[in-house]
Amino acid sequence: MSRGPATVSGAITELGPATARDRLTTSARHYGAPLAVYLLSRVVTTVFILVAAPGRVVRMEDLLGYHSAVPARLPADYGSVVTSWDGQWYWDIVLHGYPSTVVDSGGHAVQSSLAFFPLYPALVKAGMAVTGLGFEVVAPTLSLLLGGAAVLVVFRLLEVVVDRGRALACTALLCCFPATAVLQSAYTESLGLLLVATTLLLLVRRRYLWCLVPVVLLGLTRNITVVLAPVVVLHWLVAVRQHRRALGDSPAATAPRPVQHGRLALLVAVCVAATAEWPLVAGVLTGDPRAYFTTLAAWPGFTESPLDPPWLGAAGGLGVGGWLGVAVLVLAFAALLGGRTQRAWGPELWGWTVAYCTYIVLASGVSSSLVRYLMLAFPFGLVLMPPAVTPADRRARTWVVAVFCALELVAQYVWVSQFLVFSGPEGGFGFP
Repeated sequence: MSRGPATVSGAITELGPATARDRLTTSARHYGAPLAVYLLSRVVTTVFILVAAPGRVVRMEDLLGYHSAVPARLPADYGSVVTSWDGQWYWDIVLHGYPSTVVDSGGHAVQSSLAFFPLYPALVKAGMAVTGLGFEVVAPTLSLLLGGAAVLVVFRLLEVVVDRGRALACTALLCCFPATAVLQSAYTESLGLLLVATTLLLLVRRRYLWCLVPVVLLGLTRNITVVLAPVVVLHWLVAVRQHRRALGDSPAATAPRPVQHGRLALLVAVCVAATAEWPLVAGVLTGDPRAYFTTLAAWPGFTESPLDPPWLGAAGGLGVGGWLGVAVLVLAFAALLGGRTQRAWGPELWGWTVAYCTYIVLASGVSSSLVRYLMLAFPFGLVLMPPAVTPADRRARTWVVAVFCALELVAQYVWVSQFLVFSGPEGGFGFP
């Protein structure tokens, strides 16, 4: 009998590490596929950048409207490309912090780093302090790592809401998206995607107080937290309806858990309030309450009112044809997302896709940046993959996704070679 405790202790010792290894193995198998898709797509994108980069011999700092924190090497190499455009603004923030004014001596609005939110450059600066490496290494690497985490959270969210097959297919479409080069560049898309997907996953799981954390952080990353408010409201309404239905179907002894109205109301309020986080801080830094909006006004196509989107004037300028085009686009959007199959995605995925796409249309002008903005509307890929009933349906869905991934990669090369790697008036079209 004296050997009993030792035997039990030994068994527990053996069980603990084995259980930990089993969990690690299970997680690796579960998330191995989406991670492999992400890493393979990053290899392809890197090849696109390396192939296109030698074509950029234009001195970027001489381009009208281009902000340069440090001179770029010519001809361009990989590091120069992935820290160009918005990356130069973040590099400026890391080097010099934020300015104390957003107007010139004549009182006119000027472009400044106050238009760029602080969480990403703060993380980059912390990474530089820890590693001793420069911005050119830390910023793209951080974006790459955050992008990998974001893709895994997106996969998990889609898997919970739909199924593993469609989750993996939609993840592949996201990884091949034309503008995903920014997931390994000095841009905030990786961080923004991670925070949005985390918020939606927590919302699906009804972890409302935990949702506050990514929402507050998103308010310091991108000006899109207000888009989450109608998503939470829609989730709230559906939860109330489901609760009432469950009350009618269940005996009193097994009544369902009540809807957490107080926590949902708090979450809606924080989604709206987080929109003001950075504008308020910018006002404190400059002494001008409107500093953030003043500096935004220096960028082409900016409008302060969502009721007066930049494309409205363009459509009006084209006359009847312009308005017919707008009507066709609106009807097409409604047809793509208005069906029962799409609404079956649930209030979180469906609500985010509709609200975010609407917000982008209302708040953004027509530019190459629109492509990377739309990357955050990742559930849209589910339009291509209705639920598969038979093996033939699954095979057909696989072929459809494969074809669209190939088309996306072609478009990605065009975006990288013509926009990200801007090679001058003859070879490039605009800004990313």
